[in-house]
Amino acid sequence: MKKKFSLVLALCLFTAMIQNLAAHYTFIMPDSFRIAPGSSVKIGFHAADGFPESTQAAKRLTDTSVRQAGKTTIIDPVAEDKRLAASITLSDNGFAVTGAVNAATVGTMSAKSFAGYLAEENLQHIVEARAASGEADKPARERYTMYAKSILLAGMPDESYKQPVGHTIEIVPERSPYSLKPGEPLPVRVLLRGKPVGSLEIMAASTGSFGSKSRSIGKTSADGRISVPVTTGAWRLHTIHMERSTQPDADWESFWATLTFEVP
Repeated sequence: MKKKFSLVLALCLFTAMIQNLAAHYTFIMPDSFRIAPGSSVKIGFHAADGFPESTQAAKRLTDTSVRQAGKTTIIDPVAEDKRLAASITLSDNGFAVTGAVNAATVGTMSAKSFAGYLAEENLQHIVEARAASGEADKPARERYTMYAKSILLAGMPDESYKQPVGHTIEIVPERSPYSLKPGEPLPVRVLLRGKPVGSLEIMAASTGSFGSKSRSIGKTSADGRISVPVTTGAWRLHTIHMERSTQPDADWESFWATLTFEVP
């Protein structure tokens, strides 16, 4: 009887762990956001709920690269503790935008777990859609893809921080974090398939006074814009767009975006 109980408990814990994998945000965390031109810096590819430490290495990572001065260089990260990492050299002046994609995968969650996940990410319209179609008490199959970006600066700034990298979903700053005066917010815009998208919940975490646990700062306007009340420290913004899946192996498809940067 004791052996059977232990087996059931282990199975429950394993199931909970699998169901919780989708909640780990993939994000990029350099050892330093600002370096001198010609210097090298280690870039970490993290997966975690909190910020900035990684609790597990990002899985299925593709399209890891850095773009600076109009040139794109492929990054080849390797396992390092609970993350993937690679050292790169930024030889030019200006912003360097690093990017990565955590390739699509499908996960199945119980009705209760999926409802909790939707509540945590403030995806109320999906809760309402499931209720309207009689799915509220049914398991959900979700296909999800994660897109990560980070903005570093080598030497003198330029305008490249505001150029989209072409991810399916991405958060694009409309001002340089380094140009902000104390108390000024950072305006950003969210693009979905290259077009501004409204009503997306933006979550934020910071190493500064805002706190390392993600919390909502509001929803994007109809033109995809929102102002982030930043303070000194490293930041991670993230958002999720979810829609009905057109693929037979999933009920829903979600696209996740993270952006990391530093406010001096």
